[in-house]
Amino acid sequence: MNLKRSKSASVRQFFSLVRRRFLERRVLQTAGSLTYTTLLSLVPMVTVVLLVMRQFAPLAQFGDDLRAFLLQNLLPERAGKMITLYALQFSQKASSLTLLGTVFLVITAVMLFQTIDHTLNGIWNVRRPRAWYVRIPVYWLALTVGPMIFAASVAATGELLSASRDLVEKQPHWVNSLMDRSMTTMLLAALFSFMFHAIPNRKLNIWHSLAGGLVAGLGVVISQRLFGLYLSKLPSFALIYGTFSVVPIFLIWIYLSWLMVLLGATIAAVLPDFQLRHSQLPATAAGRAVAILRVSRMLADAQQKGTVAELADLARAAHQTVAQTDELLNTMGSAGWVVQTEDGAWTLCVAAEVITLGSLFSLAVFERGGQEGMTGEDSTLAAQLREKLLSELRAPLTSAPWAAAPTA
Repeated sequence: MNLKRSKSASVRQFFSLVRRRFLERRVLQTAGSLTYTTLLSLVPMVTVVLLVMRQFAPLAQFGDDLRAFLLQNLLPERAGKMITLYALQFSQKASSLTLLGTVFLVITAVMLFQTIDHTLNGIWNVRRPRAWYVRIPVYWLALTVGPMIFAASVAATGELLSASRDLVEKQPHWVNSLMDRSMTTMLLAALFSFMFHAIPNRKLNIWHSLAGGLVAGLGVVISQRLFGLYLSKLPSFALIYGTFSVVPIFLIWIYLSWLMVLLGATIAAVLPDFQLRHSQLPATAAGRAVAILRVSRMLADAQQKGTVAELADLARAAHQTVAQTDELLNTMGSAGWVVQTEDGAWTLCVAAEVITLGSLFSLAVFERGGQEGMTGEDSTLAAQLREKLLSELRAPLTSAPWAAAPTA
């Protein structure tokens, strides 16, 4: 009975974490923003992809396979065909664009990748994204090489499914349908897992990325099937909007897709905090002091070895959530103790001996609004207490017998 209660409490706590992060990052509104950005960037992106594929004859078939995959498995039937037709017609005329028009086309397409980058970094509470000179080439590779790899994967998976059907004769129709659905889900799960693992400027657990990618892939497929069923049973859009029904249908399809993707990203982002739920320090001055001590010792050990420390490892060592540890590190950075590397890791920027017991206690108690609300004599006394602590507790952390680095 106790085991069942414990599991039930863990499930409730997990969904509470997901809900809190979902609301904090305003995922519903963000999905709407991504919907309009996607609508604006869709035709330029399709045009750039097709222009690149036309430069390589062997990739032409891959482009056809990708278009067939999207129409058969994801895009709403009527709206998808019309949108695809318009996009292809525009891309065929793209060769007549001027240099300025081509540049604008590429910039518009890259806007979508920049928005996705900003959104996913926000869900993971990443304060410092990658430098622009790193991101722009990555966006370009994702725009040109990414669709080729995905199209090649679609073609290869299709060939594999065809070969497996030939091995088993007279399969029931539901078996073929299940295999097709499974292929769609796994391809999308792989794509989203890669996005969740590669885009945030932070070292992430591959299993967390895979879990979030699988949820996103399943969510996209299921939501599209349910939406398609709704359109077939209750054709209210066609009755109200007539020929223009493709516009709201396509917008809702994009919105549902992004909502599922961001839900998967949220799940992947909260999994590290969920794993640390039983060992978190209390949000008190003493808990904050212990967390700073643990983080400082681990960073000092990394400095001695000539390495850096990842945020997830520091959070485990500090017995805090990733967000709490990130905030703590930024406070330590403001004090001039640590800096963040380009790839999101952390390192001491001062000698470990500089960090004293007094400075640690001062950072834990007096920083981050520790004197907020104090005026007059109270504020003066607090400042004097801080100076007294700094002058009296000058022993460096590394000189204490308990200063060995904690295990993560």
